[in-house]
Amino acid sequence: MCRKGRTVARRRRRGYKFTEKTQSKRGLAAFILAGASIAVFCAVVMNSYHNRGAGSMYLGSAGVSSFILGLLAFVLAVKSLKEENSFKLFPYLAVVSSFLITGIWAALYVVGFML
Repeated sequence: MCRKGRTVARRRRRGYKFTEKTQSKRGLAAFILAGASIAVFCAVVMNSYHNRGAGSMYLGSAGVSSFILGLLAFVLAVKSLKEENSFKLFPYLAVVSSFLITGIWAALYVVGFML
């Protein structure tokens, strides 16, 4: 705003809370690994759909590797929840996403073995 030719900047006081907390590196890594597992899952499903269910051995090994990646992400995310002085956003997101993708992979394998 301008008053008599001078610019007056109004500042609102915000309640900043200064803390020593940092982002959890393990939680962020677990979230990235879970995202990679989800991306591989989508790629495997799309490729299998385009091949009408006749996936190759490489497609199956990518699926098993992605399942192991999801398990690794889950373990890393649970360990990152126990860290002190760190924000918990990425660890919680990593736990949820890795748990879901690992459950989806496990259900897919169980259904595949039963058929």
